[in-house]
Amino acid sequence: PIPMESVPGNDRHETRCIRFQEIDWQAPLELAEVKEKGDVGEVVLKMDKLKKYYQVAANAMFGGGNTKVVKANESLSFEAHESETLAIVGESGCGKSTFAKVLMGLETATEGHIYLDGKDIGGVAIDDRTTKNVADVQMVFQNPFDTLNPSMTVGRQIIRALEIFRIGKNEKERKQRMLELLDLVKLPREFATRMPRQLSGGQKQRVGIARAFAGDARIVVADEPVSALDVSVQAAVTDLLMEIQREQKTTLLFISHDLSIVRYLSDRVMVMYLGHVVELGDTDQVFSPPYHPYTEALLSAVPIADTKVKKKHIVLEGDVPSAMNPPPGCPFQTRCRWKSQVPGDLCEREVPPMVTMADGHQIKCHLSAQQFAEMEPVIEVGTAAG
Repeated sequence: PIPMESVPGNDRHETRCIRFQEIDWQAPLELAEVKEKGDVGEVVLKMDKLKKYYQVAANAMFGGGNTKVVKANESLSFEAHESETLAIVGESGCGKSTFAKVLMGLETATEGHIYLDGKDIGGVAIDDRTTKNVADVQMVFQNPFDTLNPSMTVGRQIIRALEIFRIGKNEKERKQRMLELLDLVKLPREFATRMPRQLSGGQKQRVGIARAFAGDARIVVADEPVSALDVSVQAAVTDLLMEIQREQKTTLLFISHDLSIVRYLSDRVMVMYLGHVVELGDTDQVFSPPYHPYTEALLSAVPIADTKVKKKHIVLEGDVPSAMNPPPGCPFQTRCRWKSQVPGDLCEREVPPMVTMADGHQIKCHLSAQQFAEMEPVIEVGTAAG
C-alpha cells in the first residue's frame, strides 16, 4: 500500500504518490494528440422546408375543448454531407429532438421533405421503412443507463441489432462482427458476456455507439450523448465518436447544449430557436461575429475558467415563448436586445428572411448589413478579463 506523503512547504497538502518529488512542475506543456476531421464528401441528407406540427387539447389536464397547434419545427431547410459533423444547438423546447424523431421515422413530417441519398423518407414511418433505411439512420441516446436491456448481455444486444439489420449469414459471422464492434468502441472483448449493470456510464454509452454503428449507418443522430457523463468520460466518448466517424465516413448530427464540445467536434453549426433555424454556418463563422442575437446570447453563457479570456455578459430578458402560442413576426423578438435598432415594428410583424452572409453563412434576422458589421466578439482570447 502507498501511504499519504506530506508535501514540503504546505502542511495541509498531502499526496498518495511516492515519486511526486520527481515531477518537473516547471516543464512546458506539450500538445496532446489532435484528432483530425475527415474530408467532407457528397450530400447525404437534405431537409427541404420540413414542418412538424402537433394537435393538442387546449385543456390537456381535463381533456375536451378546442385543440391548439404546437409548431415544433417550422420550415427547416439544410444539407448534411458524408463525413461531416453538423451540430444542432438551442435551448430546451427549440425543436432539436422533434426533428431527430422525424428523421428516425418515429414521427412523420407534417409538410416538407427529408431526402436520404435522394430518396424522400420524411413521410415514411419507421414500421414502413426498408431494413436498409432503418440501418442507415441510427441514434445514440442521451441517457446510457436506460437504453440497454438489463436482462441481456452486452454481446447479445449487439448481435440482436445485427440480426435486425440482416448483417452476417449465420450466428458465427454475427458473433465475430459483434467482437469487432467492441474493438471499434475500445471495449475489451470479455465485455460481451457482461450484463449492463456491471458497466459504468461511459462503458454503457460505448455499447450504445457500437449498436448504432452495427448496420454501417450512413447517418448517426447523437442526442446529447455525453451530457449524463462526467467530464473526463465526456472527452473520451467525444474523441471516440470522431475517430469512428473518420473511419466509417459517417454523417454525424450532434445535438447538444454544450457549445465547448460543439466547437471542438463540429464542422458546421445549426442554431435553432422555437422551431426555426436562426443561424447556420461553419463552426468558425458561428463562433465569431456577425451573430444572430440568440447565438450571441448562447456564446455569452459558455463557462470559461481562463482569466486570459474576456467574455461579454448578455442576459436574455423575459421567458421563453410557448410553441403553442408563438409570438408574431420574428420568433426571438420578445427577448432580443437588438430589437430597438430595427426601424418600426418590423420584428413584430414579419418573420425575417434567411440572409446569406460571406461564404454561405446564414442568419435569420432583420438587422441591416451595417449593424451586423458593427457587432463585437462575445469571446476574446488573449485579453485580461476585467
